[in-house]
Amino acid sequence: MNEEYYVQDVIAAMEKIAPTELACEWDRVGLMIGDPGAKVEGVLLALDASAAAIDRAMEVGANLIITHHPLLFEPLHQVDYTTPRGANIRKLIRNDIHVFSAHTNLDKAPKGVNYALATVLGLVMQINLVDVEIGLCGSVGQESMTLFGFADLVKNRLGASGLILNTDKDREVSRVFVQGGAFDEESIPVLKLYRVDVVVTGEMKHHHMLELEDAGIAVIVAGHEATERIVLGSLEEELLNKLPNLPTTIYLGHNWCENR
Repeated sequence: MNEEYYVQDVIAAMEKIAPTELACEWDRVGLMIGDPGAKVEGVLLALDASAAAIDRAMEVGANLIITHHPLLFEPLHQVDYTTPRGANIRKLIRNDIHVFSAHTNLDKAPKGVNYALATVLGLVMQINLVDVEIGLCGSVGQESMTLFGFADLVKNRLGASGLILNTDKDREVSRVFVQGGAFDEESIPVLKLYRVDVVVTGEMKHHHMLELEDAGIAVIVAGHEATERIVLGSLEEELLNKLPNLPTTIYLGHNWCENR
């Protein structure tokens, strides 16, 4: 007979994986909708509690969705069922589906988004490089490789639909900084200090790309979703290490699901 778990058990496990204290002050994390005392029938792991993710949860019998992006970020002044967000909230509540979100705390967790991104790219972490507020530095694992060759590796490893680079000049690169999702401009001084060769991120403002180009730092923008969805597999593994009988489903979007 399988062990029974409750929402509060999953929350406790998530607190060990991605402690709330790691979240930025401006962030909104934790239980978005639901009852900590409710029994968990199954968990869906997704980047967002989108309409498609909710439908998938219902298909596989999951009544708890763990998302990376918070379902509720800004204060709600109304829940209008005719809007996409209002309709999603209505569907969640009607179907007794709970939602828990781990955002910047999962970015910075020991085996969170940036760790997963560095791992999938095969980076070697080095003690002479630095962890910053949200991001990891490492090397390509050999003396160097070409920027364009590394860009091809990024595209293939992440399954990105396309890339944006801030330069059309190829060069040798070794030191790499990864920051899944949106780039944080506060990282720029650290990148210059540690003479990083290339930044891999999900999205970056144009003027920051130009600033880094002027500093001799290449940028590879691979897409917000592509640089974050890779954490779902490692998150599932971490959850199952703590709650071995927890039924889990990964929702990667685009009708691509990985089930357990």
